[in-house]
Parts: sequence; structure tokens; C-alpha cells
Amino acid sequence: HKDERFSSTHPSVKIILIALRFISLSILIILLFKPKLLNEIKQVEKPIIVFLQDASSSILNYPDSTYYTSEFKTLIEENNNILSEKFDIYTYHFSDEINEGVNMDFKGKKTDISDAFEEIGNRFYNRNLAAVVLASDGNYNKGINPFYKTSELNCPIFTMAIGDDTPEPDLQIKAVRHNEIAYFENEFPIQFDILSNFDSDQKHQISVINNGKTIYTESLNIKARTPISKEIFIEANNEGIQYYDIIINAFDGERNTENNRQKVAIEILNNLQNILILSSSPHPDIAALTSALEEGKNYKVTKSLFHEFNEEIEAYNLIILHQIPDFTNRNKNLLDNIIKSETALFFIGGKGSKWSEFNKVQELVEVKTKNVMQEVFPIINKDFGPFQLSENCEKFIESATPLQAPFGDVILKEECSSLFTQKIEGITTNNELLFFAEKEGKNWAILLAEGLWKWKLFDYQKNESHDNFNELFQSISQYLTLNKDKRKLRLQYPKMIDEGATFYMDAQLYNDNYQLIEDAEMSLVLTDPSKKEFLYSFSPLKRKYQTSIKNLNKGSYEFKVNSKFKNEYAEQSGTFVVLESKLEQQQQQANWKTLKQLSSNSSGQFILKENFDDYSEIISSNINSNQKVYFNEYLSDLIKQKAIFLLLLLCLFLEWIIRKRLGTH
Repeated sequence: HKDERFSSTHPSVKIILIALRFISLSILIILLFKPKLLNEIKQVEKPIIVFLQDASSSILNYPDSTYYTSEFKTLIEENNNILSEKFDIYTYHFSDEINEGVNMDFKGKKTDISDAFEEIGNRFYNRNLAAVVLASDGNYNKGINPFYKTSELNCPIFTMAIGDDTPEPDLQIKAVRHNEIAYFENEFPIQFDILSNFDSDQKHQISVINNGKTIYTESLNIKARTPISKEIFIEANNEGIQYYDIIINAFDGERNTENNRQKVAIEILNNLQNILILSSSPHPDIAALTSALEEGKNYKVTKSLFHEFNEEIEAYNLIILHQIPDFTNRNKNLLDNIIKSETALFFIGGKGSKWSEFNKVQELVEVKTKNVMQEVFPIINKDFGPFQLSENCEKFIESATPLQAPFGDVILKEECSSLFTQKIEGITTNNELLFFAEKEGKNWAILLAEGLWKWKLFDYQKNESHDNFNELFQSISQYLTLNKDKRKLRLQYPKMIDEGATFYMDAQLYNDNYQLIEDAEMSLVLTDPSKKEFLYSFSPLKRKYQTSIKNLNKGSYEFKVNSKFKNEYAEQSGTFVVLESKLEQQQQQANWKTLKQLSSNSSGQFILKENFDDYSEIISSNINSNQKVYFNEYLSDLIKQKAIFLLLLLCLFLEWIIRKRLGTH
């Protein structure tokens, strides 16, 4: 029903009503499609300064350490308050990890400056980072050189030099190198370096102590900055895990004696290593190898012609194949089983080897030859890492008689560690002669030559003993069998850890056929130094079981690992030691050289202690204090915009008012 007021109204009013209706309907239709609106927010950020405080225990090494445990915190707070007027200040302390705030306890066991830089770079990525202030002595014993992390910060680094970089007379033992395992009643080597920063006329005594007894002593003359590399041989007289302290006596007045001592742990095994030697035919090399290995006391050697052997191979720790495969192709199934097994394998080639078949059965090397033999001399690779030979043994090898190797090309197909390369007619070549590899958990060694019996005779002729020849092949066998023990329950764990480090243990369980069992129940009972027992469980992890233990205090710990699979049980016991961490006490001279590199490379400044009071003024006058403006864009639902909602209500309300006044209903 419409009264006459609407029909007589001015046309402009009708147009307004149409417009209002059009606007409200348009808004409703548009909102049905759930449109988004692009918004922009302006943010203004003050420049940021990050203060990094070294909280490691090395700060307590210096005579003025009480200053840093008392007054230094107040100085930091006062200067940072001044800087906070123009800058946003973020304060962190670090040792081997980074945490917020300052910490004046200085109990950190390690120092990792590079990690602190990396963490700051991640936390303040794409922020207005104006400067980083590093208060440290510059010493680090974890991570990489922090110099290589300065580019991630992309800002000036101001270094506050803590400590004293004046060198004091100091002796130290460094770079101790040794095998993890040795065998009972055998000798094993320990290598280490002795460093000094001063000349001394007196002799300094080196001692090695095991179970409270001194088992080795030697006196040395030492010159400044002339490292002495020592290699000593210790006889393994006790079974189990043995700890050896290597000590150089301190001189009168030496302030830092923590680096005069190093401890190593070596597991002494008394279990026989079963070695099988298979040959295509009788050969004098077999007798030479057998006698060399049996001299080691921990080796039980079985030898057989290849085509006559019909026993199981799983019980052997190492199989030596002499000139196998040969031209007869007899007992081919045995060769296939040996290749597929996890037992370590040592190929020795020769004139009787069928090299074309040899190239097929393994994937490490290809030998291209027409089976013509030639004389080759060994050249020792000085960078060889898997194990080390004595100097006498190396001299013996370098002067030894030639071996017979195939004439042709040697092409490696996998990454290998080469001990010998070939020297032919006085020319050193890149052809491998003796090399090692590990593939899918199996250790391999390949010697592309025969005539080892001549080396044995030459050793006796030159040295009136077979010691060097025996050492070479015992070292090879020990390396190849090192991780190939035939216990059904096998454990891998560190024999020593530093206090605060996490102890990890890996375990593997095998059945009677030495097949890996992946669904067994496994637990560890740990006995601490006070004889309290703690129970831990293992978690399956790929092809092994693993457990980890944190927060262990220093002392000697015993453990027992128990496994259960169906109705079969296995058990293994052992010990390990948690040492008091003294890394921070090894170096008692500040490393200001690193601090100066960090500041100069980043356009910062190196600040000495006498200028600490004014570090806020030094920093603020040398960095850009401009604010940074950010514009952040984001999408929001149009229906959430209050203006749109008010416009819709306004249109509907105005239309209703006008129509009401015109009598339209």
C-alpha cells in the first residue's frame, strides 16, 4: 500500500532510495563471496644492540677474576641503561650454549663463540641489528673460529678484552693419538705432542701411569715453540678398559699445570680373533702370513685350500683370500657367500688371480691387465689415517724388496684409504698397491701383489728379526677386525666423557646365524660411584638400539646391559669414567688476537679494560642509530571491517527512514 506522498515526491528522492537499496544489496552480495582486504601496518623499530657475555670458567683463570664476579655486572647494567635511551638492548650469556641475561657464576665447562654468533644471527635475522658487544677472553674450545661467523651478523662487533694475553712459561701435552682397542699381552702405540713456549736447560720427565703404577718414564730437553712428537709403546698387561695418564712434570713456578696431564682410555681385549686364510694353491706367502699373525697371540689362524673348504664362515673375524678368484672357478658358491657376509675381507692378488672375475665380485676397484706381472716397490702414503705404523716399520717397507703386481691400470670406483702406491722402474705412480675401504659396515683390504715371503726374509736379513713384517700384517688384521667381534650382544660407547656431556650407548643384538635382531627388549642398569643403581631402557633406532644419560657427575660408573629375545637372554658388563671438565683451564692466556680480528673485520672496536667504564659512549658514537621503518602487509576478511558494516546499516537505516516518512510500507 502506498499513499499519495510517495507518488508525488520529487524524482531525486526516488533516485536516492534506489541508490541506497543498490548499495546495501551490493554490499551483501559482495560479502557472500568472502572477499579479503589487503592491509598495511607501519612499525618503527629502534636500532638493536646485543650484549654477549662469556660465562665460561676460563674467566676465573686470571688474577683480576674477582672484578668480573663482583663489579663487572654493575658496570654492564649502567652502560646498557645509557644505551637503552637510543637503542633496544638484548643481553645474553654463553659458554657452550646461549641463554638470556648475564651470569657472574662463570661455571661454563666449554666455550663456543661461533655458536653464540650463529644463534644471534638467527634470532635477529632481518631486524635492525646495529651492533654486537662481546665481553670475552677470546678463548674457545668448541665450534669453529668465530671469525667465520661474523658475516652472519652483518654489523659491527665491539670486543671487550677480558683477561691477560701476556704469555707465561708453560709446558703442555697436546694431540694425543691412540687406538681404541688393544690386545692382551701385546704392545700398542700412544702418540702425543709436547709443546713449550720457553727454552729450558733442564730435562723434563715424561711419565705414563696405569692403575697407580708408573709404567714408562723418559727425560727430554725442550726448546721454545719446537713441538716434540713422541711415540711410545706400552704393553697391555691388564684386561678390560684401562686408563693411562700421560704426565710431564711441572717446572718450578709454572702457574698452569692443568695441561701437563692427559688421560686416555683403551679397551684391552683377551678374546681370540679367528682368521681364515684361503688360497687357490700352496704358496710361501701363506706360511709368512700365518707365522706373522700367530705371533700376535690374540689370533687363531685357520688355513685351507679354497676348493677344499666346506665349513661355516660366520665364526671368523677376518677372511684372507690369496689369489682368489682363480682360473678354476671351483667352489663359486663359497666366494659368493664370503662377499655377501659381514666378515672383514682381505684380498691378496697375484699371478694366479683371474682379474676379470675379481673385477666382478667386488665394486671397489677395477684392474685392467692381461695378467702380465711386473716388479713394483711400495710408496707409503704419509697421510694414511686408519692406523699408524712405527718409524722402524715404515723404514723397513721403504727399503723392502719389490713385489709382483699386475701390469696395467688400477681404477678406483669407491672412496678408499691408500697405504701403499706403486713405484715402477723408479717412477712413482698413482696406481694403488694396498688400500682399505668400508662399505655397508664391512671392512675391506686389497693388496694387488704377491711375494710377501720375500719381505719376511728381508726383514730378518736386515734386522735379525721379523718384528717389522709382523707389525705390518698384525696392524692390518687388527684394523680389519677392530669392530667385527663375534659377540651376539655388541655395545658401542665412549670410555671417557667430560662432566656435563651426554653419555650415549648403542647396542646391536645378533642371533646364532649373526643376523641382526631389531625387536628385542633391552635395558641398562647403571651403578654410580656411590653404588646407587639406575635403570634405563633402550629405544630402537634404525639398525641399532640407543640410550642416553644426561647430567652425570664425575666418577667411575659400572653398567650391565641385558637383552631378551623370545626365550634367549644375553648380558654384557662394562665401565666408563666421567672426568671433571678442565678444558677451560688448559689455556690460561687470553686470546686477544681473535678479539681484534673480530672487531677489525666488522668495523667495530677492540676495547681494553681501562675503557670499560665508557663502552656505552664508544659504541653509540661509532654506530648508526637510525630507526628502521617496517611496513607489514596482511590480508583480513572484508566482513570484519567495521566501516563496511556501518555503511550497510546506514544505507538500510536511511532507506527505512525515508520510506517511513513517505508512507511506504
